[in-house]
Amino acid sequence: MEERTLDGSGFRLPKDWGNETMKQIGRANVSIDDSDKTRNISCVSMDTGVKTTVDNDNRVDQALRSKINQSTKLKSILESSIDHTNIELQKMNAIKKHLEFEKNINLKHWNVNTDRRGHRSQRPPRELVHDVPHKELKKQSELLKETQERYDARISDVDRNIIKLKSIRGHLAADREDKRSALDLDKTCKDLCAVDGTMVSLNMLPKNKSVGEPYAWRKSTMVAAEEAQTAHRQAQALRRNCFHLEHRRKIMEKEQHDILQRSLSSRVDQITKLKDNLTAQHAHVEDEISKAYKIKRKLEDAIAEKMPPLNLAKQRYHTRNKRPDRESVHDEVEHALLMQYNELKKCVEDLQSKHHAVCSHVAQLEKTRADLKMNIADKTRNLKLDLTCLGMAPTRPATGASLNSDALSLRPATGSTLGNFNMRQSMSALE
Repeated sequence: MEERTLDGSGFRLPKDWGNETMKQIGRANVSIDDSDKTRNISCVSMDTGVKTTVDNDNRVDQALRSKINQSTKLKSILESSIDHTNIELQKMNAIKKHLEFEKNINLKHWNVNTDRRGHRSQRPPRELVHDVPHKELKKQSELLKETQERYDARISDVDRNIIKLKSIRGHLAADREDKRSALDLDKTCKDLCAVDGTMVSLNMLPKNKSVGEPYAWRKSTMVAAEEAQTAHRQAQALRRNCFHLEHRRKIMEKEQHDILQRSLSSRVDQITKLKDNLTAQHAHVEDEISKAYKIKRKLEDAIAEKMPPLNLAKQRYHTRNKRPDRESVHDEVEHALLMQYNELKKCVEDLQSKHHAVCSHVAQLEKTRADLKMNIADKTRNLKLDLTCLGMAPTRPATGASLNSDALSLRPATGSTLGNFNMRQSMSALE
């Protein structure tokens, strides 16, 4: 309160009284001006606050819509990648099953080859030769062994690819669930309404919770989708390699099968011809032995016929040698007896020589007949073994590969090309 000036009577001076009123009026005007300014500033602040609130609401709403749109597209990309990964997994599981089936068939053929080689090893020692069927069976065994190793390698590749696809699918599924959860939260945030209440401080995120940058957030999903597409291409290339493996295996196995069967058939024909020649030769030897025995008997009869006259001539000669000395002369009788004896002796010796030669030939023919008989028996056994080996062959493989079902198809599934195109468009838009 201002000090008042009083006169001697204790009353205020008129001037002081008027000044006091004017001062109060001045202070009132200042207060009114300040209040008016404050009101104007407050109105501007309220208008600015309303505009800021609207702008911020619009900005937040637009950011939420953009975020929801991006999350939706990313979730769609992830779902498409998961669907394609599931398709690739189905195809890889089918190709694995098919490879195992074909591997078992190849193993059976390999076992048949082993049985056929063991069967032919039972041939008689005379017939154990490194002939063409022996070489072709060995070549077929090496081919089947190499094919078996290739099947094992391809199955291992398929297993690794399946593990990789499952890992990628798990990563994509986890990312999709995070996107779905974040999308639900963003939609809930967008639908929230204003509520009355006092202003409170905004709790900051915990320090141990990592917050990524928007670009890194999008890029991680893009990288996962690209890795999935790369894995899909690798799976398709692996299936294509499996297709080529089976196609090549069937062509080579068919060619080797035909070569082996032709060589065995040729070998059977060759053995049959040799057996027929041996049989014919055996018949000739039998006929010759029969003839030799006949001439042998005739020679024996001829020798037997010549022995009595020879002995008679010898006995006559020795009888006449007992004549007295006066009568011992070389007369015509002695000369005739000596001539008869010598001629008969020469004839008998010639017949005996012929008989000895015939006996030698008969013995040789007997040995030849025995050898021919053993050879024919060996040829017969060898022929039976090769005929059995020829019949042991598995079914002639078909040339075309059987990887033609939808599960094993090398072509993308229906709509996958469009899905990949849409995915690339979405990824370009997000970038």
